[in-house]
Amino acid sequence: MRKIDTVLFDLDGTLIDSNDLIVNCFEVTFRKYLPHENFSRQELIDMVGPPLKETFKIVSEDPVIINEMIEFYREYYIKNEFEQITIYPHVIETLDSLKALGFNLGVVTTKFSSSAMPSIKHYGMDQYFNTYCFLDDIKEHKPHPEPIFFALKQLNNYGNVVFVGDNTSDILAGRNATVLTCGVGWSIKKEAIKALNPDFWIEDFSELVQIIKEYNKEEKL
Repeated sequence: MRKIDTVLFDLDGTLIDSNDLIVNCFEVTFRKYLPHENFSRQELIDMVGPPLKETFKIVSEDPVIINEMIEFYREYYIKNEFEQITIYPHVIETLDSLKALGFNLGVVTTKFSSSAMPSIKHYGMDQYFNTYCFLDDIKEHKPHPEPIFFALKQLNNYGNVVFVGDNTSDILAGRNATVLTCGVGWSIKKEAIKALNPDFWIEDFSELVQIIKEYNKEEKL
């Protein structure tokens, strides 16, 4: 078996805590376009993960309306982004350690690049990543394996890969791409992820480096 030398990360809910902002975005968007419908917080949480175009199809099949909703959502997100999101503890330290050890690092997200890069750059994470896959890069989104395959194609060389995510679609995408998967204990969909039995599990980012080192040590034996 090959050693892990590549780590791919989901963005929202994995590297940055944007869950409350995303739920708020859904809430204000539906309030505008579906004023007579009330969604519970859990129902809004369940919408987190897929591309907005897919989620907003519950309102309309009209692409004009859907695009209007996406634009309204994005405007609200951008306006409130850096007041309502934070980076999870020990993310930078972990990325720094993995980079120093020579790992390939990348982001695989269902956001468009124009929406994802501001927060990546805001927290200085762009200095660590050498591959990305955004929604505008692909035809199929997670849980389809195409996003992971796209990210890996950007690398000159890689061995074993682990994909770290907070959503069931992340774990399934990793599995469909036949790479290792890692769930995170701070996910708002924690139990659903656990039910999928990812290869690794972390409750804090500081655990990731040691888990990978232990796996690689065992593979060497």
